[in-house]
Amino acid sequence: MARYGVEWYDAVWLGTAAQARRGMEWTGGVRQGWALQAGFGQGSNLPEVTPKTSEDYLLSVLNEPRSKFDVYWSALGLRKVGTSRSIPVLLNLLTYPMQDVKCVAILTIAHIGGEGVTPLLAEALLSPNYREKGYAMWAILDAADERAISAVLQYFSKNRSKLRAGKLDTLGDGIRFLAKFMSSNAEARAFVEAIPAYWNRLPKGTRAELNKHLPELVAQIEAQSLQYSP
Repeated sequence: MARYGVEWYDAVWLGTAAQARRGMEWTGGVRQGWALQAGFGQGSNLPEVTPKTSEDYLLSVLNEPRSKFDVYWSALGLRKVGTSRSIPVLLNLLTYPMQDVKCVAILTIAHIGGEGVTPLLAEALLSPNYREKGYAMWAILDAADERAISAVLQYFSKNRSKLRAGKLDTLGDGIRFLAKFMSSNAEARAFVEAIPAYWNRLPKGTRAELNKHLPELVAQIEAQSLQYSP
């Protein structure tokens, strides 16, 4: 599932809307619900669906899906209308046998639960049962509070060789998350302060993304990285 370069979940919403217009397979019942949520039903005779009944409807579909696309579209739809009631159902989708469903599920959990689901996101990052680590880190960046710091640092420690070789694709989001807490957490600060030693080995795209969001910090890192240049 490709990650988009605009606001994290609205981008996915737009991407799926485009897929739907191209006629990607999805079953009739879910399609009607999606027509209302995505704006496809404007000017149609489809009945109005309130946020409450929309959540009930999508949860009912997830309980008895007719295809994997039912699961995908319903999990995505809960981003718009879901409440904390949906989180247990979405948690079960983290091991669903379809990559896009697993990715959408954790981002929807983060969007619905915010800081309150920090322990769930941290557990997903460290669990061998959840393999979409890039999406777990993305969800942590967007929703988690300082309780996820330990999990992020554990994950980076476990993947230290990949990290320092510039081959860990979760690093950019992880750095952005840890940078939020540099002033209040010594471990987060220590990690970020060690980045100059391997800064020049990071992919250009990672460095550019960090510079986009943290220009002052990156300027400091780049200046300090000069002492490690060959």
